[in-house]
Amino acid sequence: MSKAKAVSKAKMESITQVVPTVPLDVRVTQWVAMLSAVVSFTLLAYYLRLYPVLLYGWYINEFDPYIRLFMTEQMLKYGTIKGLFWWLHKGYGALFTHFWYPWGVNWTVVLSPGVSWFGVLAYKVLSHLGFDLVQSVVLLPAIANAAVVPAMFYLGYRLGGKYVGLLAALWSVFSTMLLQRGTAGWFAAEPLFQFIATLGIAFYIESLIRKDNYWILFAVLSAIFNGITTWVWGSYVFLWNFYGLFTIVILLYLLIRIARRQNLPFTIDKLVITYVLTDLGFSAFVAITPRYGFHTLISGMGGVANAALLFSIIAYALIKLYPRYPRIMVPIIRYFLMAIVVLVVAVIGLSFTSIGGKFLGALAPFARSAIVQSVAEHSPSTLQQSMYNISITIPFMIYTMILSIMSLSLPVILISLGSLVAAYFASSEVWLFMLLGLFWVPAAAYGFVKLTELALNRRIVIGLSLAALLGIILAIALIVNIQPALSMSIMPQQIVSTVTPPIPTPDWLDALQWLSYNTPPNATVLSWWDYGYWIAVIGNRTSLADNSTVNGTQIALIGNFFMSNPYNYTGVLEKLNELHDPQYILIFEPYYIYGPVNMTNYGLGSICILIPEYPAGGDFAKSYWMARIAGYTNNYILNTFIYPAPVGSSTIYVPYANNTFYAAYNVTLYSLMFNSEVVSASYAVWSTCTVNNIPAYWIFEGVPTIMPGASLTSAKLTYIGIPGYNGPTTPWSLLWYPPPWAQLVYVSRPYGWVIIYKVNYSLLNALARNQTLINQ
Repeated sequence: MSKAKAVSKAKMESITQVVPTVPLDVRVTQWVAMLSAVVSFTLLAYYLRLYPVLLYGWYINEFDPYIRLFMTEQMLKYGTIKGLFWWLHKGYGALFTHFWYPWGVNWTVVLSPGVSWFGVLAYKVLSHLGFDLVQSVVLLPAIANAAVVPAMFYLGYRLGGKYVGLLAALWSVFSTMLLQRGTAGWFAAEPLFQFIATLGIAFYIESLIRKDNYWILFAVLSAIFNGITTWVWGSYVFLWNFYGLFTIVILLYLLIRIARRQNLPFTIDKLVITYVLTDLGFSAFVAITPRYGFHTLISGMGGVANAALLFSIIAYALIKLYPRYPRIMVPIIRYFLMAIVVLVVAVIGLSFTSIGGKFLGALAPFARSAIVQSVAEHSPSTLQQSMYNISITIPFMIYTMILSIMSLSLPVILISLGSLVAAYFASSEVWLFMLLGLFWVPAAAYGFVKLTELALNRRIVIGLSLAALLGIILAIALIVNIQPALSMSIMPQQIVSTVTPPIPTPDWLDALQWLSYNTPPNATVLSWWDYGYWIAVIGNRTSLADNSTVNGTQIALIGNFFMSNPYNYTGVLEKLNELHDPQYILIFEPYYIYGPVNMTNYGLGSICILIPEYPAGGDFAKSYWMARIAGYTNNYILNTFIYPAPVGSSTIYVPYANNTFYAAYNVTLYSLMFNSEVVSASYAVWSTCTVNNIPAYWIFEGVPTIMPGASLTSAKLTYIGIPGYNGPTTPWSLLWYPPPWAQLVYVSRPYGWVIIYKVNYSLLNALARNQTLINQ
């Protein structure tokens, strides 16, 4: 042994001897403290997510969860296991006829079973504590989303240690990326997916970093948990393809090194085997799910994922053969790298021909259909939304990516690459921030901890100063997230507040109860598709379209009817016949009652002003998309139905006709909304205006705002909207009546925002015959 080597060995031995071991009691104390923190974070997260129930009651939120509740009830008829088998056997041909009249629908081939099945499991457990089915499914999303906190601790811990885990868990409590659909009542895919997928990613990383033989167990767990995501949310395709992308990137890097005759920095056995098992997990669950089936494995994003699997297996074989046959394998690998570029482009291009709907819209925003564009959650993200979600953590994220390149750590590369790819999709569609949180939260936590460690390794003064600065940035990042998180946690469920900004009101509950008790059991209800689930599940009446949007032709027919001329009786009858003669028409239009206002200067005296879409969220605002989906061009819509008017930095839409801003006579939807019968039947208008003999007028030309007077001691009424507008020009709108074939039968209380008409087919047929005779 040389003298230099002997000295080096002695130094290493001395270093080994002086490294102190942490006493057992200290380690136990550390773990007790960490687990106590995680439990505290989890309880805080659960309390935050439970707030809607504490404030407003046991209501399911939004629209989609109601079909999940309906299918949970169907599964419960068979039991926990038999109910799942019933679903996987396509419901034995079950056809639910009070949806999508007149055809009905088999929900077991339209939806995935996971959410409803977990609802069954939740009820089986929580019923022993006295909770009924609705209460159980209301609690389930809050429980699942709070469980993301310990799952995120585990993910962060395996990624970068206990401090990364603690920070990731803490941020998970308030992260809007996780919270926005995680509150009680959101009985939908996202809260369950986020919990299951977080564990799936954690198990995937665990299998990559373990040094013992138990890594294969975690690879199997990764396959199971990632596979289960296919039963929960359609965004499983992101994870499925992302794991393939991650593996391809690593294998391509190794192949390039071989092609350049460089040494390999690590072995790939665990990497490839874990990926193969995980891909098989996805494929197995996809194949047995009626919504997808075997054809999904070779088409669309499933075809892309399995093409990545094939590439990985071939690349793995080439890399394993290289040490034995280096001279032969180097040129083969070079040709393989050239061929793979062409093959990947071809496979992706061919696969995209079978991708549609939301998936294609997320990949290529320009390819979104009108129905996809009409949903607010599919709109591109704004800078404000991005700041709400990722706050000011970008420096931490950048440092994590730098470390992934410098260290070639597979877990850090995985979490960094996932953050980059998910960030692209989140910028494309705002709802996909829920996906970004799975990667961004642990990645940013990792970057912060590593930056802090780097700072503390400097000189004491400089190190402490840098660490303090980082702590301040982290605190600001958390504070930026806390405010919108608290706002989300106190937001009322949509069934009690279907407007923006949210105003709690029982209008919809009142309307659906009226529909259930005052219409025949076989009654069919025509409405815009947003309310289909509520009508069919809560109102227990047959709807023509719903939120599944499985029949775009039917939705286009409804849009065409609403935007048709209500006094072209022949045309109305033809359109209703195309929709198989629905008996009732339901419309939702929120408005604000402003006044009484003294309008003596306009010759009106004191009046009440009714402002549609103030708050927003009704069918008037949606009428643009009704027309678009019906097939009208954008120019035709803006020159016939509605016109954009600037309001500050945003835009509102007002009815348009004959170059004058007022509610157009020739649109069925508007004539059913804005008429004297609706106004006189509204309890809110009556109690505010009519009882005092004050007339009420619809105003479309602007939004009334109290502005300070010149002396700043007085105020005046100003209309913000169309430039130069100073007062009402549509007082004659009260002379309107709904078309004679539409009989007003219900206006909701207290605000009168939900309106129901009964179609008088006898009168409509007579009017259509007379109109035909006159035209002849």
